[in-house]
Amino acid sequence: MKIENLCVKRLYGDVAGATTAGHKMAVKAGYIYQTFQGGYTLTPLGWRVVRNIEKIIREEMDAVDGQEILMPVVSGAEIWRESGRYDTVDVLAKFKGRGGAEYVLNPTHEEVVTDFVKSVLTTYRQLPFMVYQIQTKFRDELRVRAGLIRTREFIMKDAYSFHTSQSDLEKYYYRVLDAYKRVFARCGLRNVVDVLSSTGDMGGSIAHEFQLINEMGEDTIYLCDCGFRANKEMVTEGNEVCPKCGAPMHKVRGIEIGNIFQLGTKYSASMHLTYTAADGTEQNPIMGCYGIGVGRTMAAILEESADEYGPRWNMATAPFAVQVIALTDKEGKTNATAEKIYNDLRAAGIETLLDTRDARAGEKFADADLIAAPIRLVISTKNLANNVAEVKYRVNDMDTSGMPTLFALDTVVADTQNAIKQLSK
Repeated sequence: MKIENLCVKRLYGDVAGATTAGHKMAVKAGYIYQTFQGGYTLTPLGWRVVRNIEKIIREEMDAVDGQEILMPVVSGAEIWRESGRYDTVDVLAKFKGRGGAEYVLNPTHEEVVTDFVKSVLTTYRQLPFMVYQIQTKFRDELRVRAGLIRTREFIMKDAYSFHTSQSDLEKYYYRVLDAYKRVFARCGLRNVVDVLSSTGDMGGSIAHEFQLINEMGEDTIYLCDCGFRANKEMVTEGNEVCPKCGAPMHKVRGIEIGNIFQLGTKYSASMHLTYTAADGTEQNPIMGCYGIGVGRTMAAILEESADEYGPRWNMATAPFAVQVIALTDKEGKTNATAEKIYNDLRAAGIETLLDTRDARAGEKFADADLIAAPIRLVISTKNLANNVAEVKYRVNDMDTSGMPTLFALDTVVADTQNAIKQLSK
């Protein structure tokens, strides 16, 4: 991709209406565009990052035996009435079709997945299993905040597991908990903790949230040196003493980016989902559910890692692995060399952005900071004379001080591949 063809508008100066550093950078760098209050268009840059996060999520969900499906954004009102949540979930958006049928825009998919599994599950021999999707959700929030942190329409990974016993659910629940830790670590987030949380509208017995510790977060969480962690709903008001060891707890702010719940039979019983057990009786499967806000994860990376110049992604999440920048000379030699390197890198399967515009070096470098490819190759007249490309790094979770700052032009592809491997560790 050439930078002049990138369907992105970058802004310079302050961003009106953005309330946090990450929100400002998402708009300024051209990753998101507000289509309506609480609804955003992901630009080519934003969508590339989201797709990279989704890739990580898919790999980790597949690793815990998840099976990907796709359920509709819209469902009939009757299954929400069947579960008992139609009149109790305040963010549920409801509408009627022209023929009078009642529908909802799903804010979550417990009802839809339970209805689906009713068509599949017959015997205990099929259990356990987990299905997951990455799908759009809509919640009729009264208040939106901080770009993709709190929106009305958003992309979510939601997974649902089905079991014959509570003990089997618990074993699987903690497998997913560990998988979530890997997801967020692979995304380059450094300060994520899992905390005990209330079950809220979801129901069930036990739940955990995954919180990025960050001052702009709207959640209050309590941490103890003994390892106990909980959100404010699980701590008695005015009593900030750890229930596990009795020591005072630390109160910090957090951004919720994921959650997991042990649902029990709340949905399988109310919606009459059953299977034939080994003893011949009809039983309700015990369920768990597991969510990750995909767009919110992107926003959380920006809140934690962006600096005054632009985003800082890691190699796994960045929209481009490499940006090649030519500092234009009168003879056009730098442009020609940059274009050759660009073509060679792309032929090697490396996601690369090319900048050969007739623009000042400072403008090109400022734009490169906003696009934030982890590896930047600079081709100048001086570099050409020395048969090298200058290398600069912009990564959020790795010390690059010991990495090479010059690549020989004759080995630039191999050197870039080696750098990508090193930055991907």
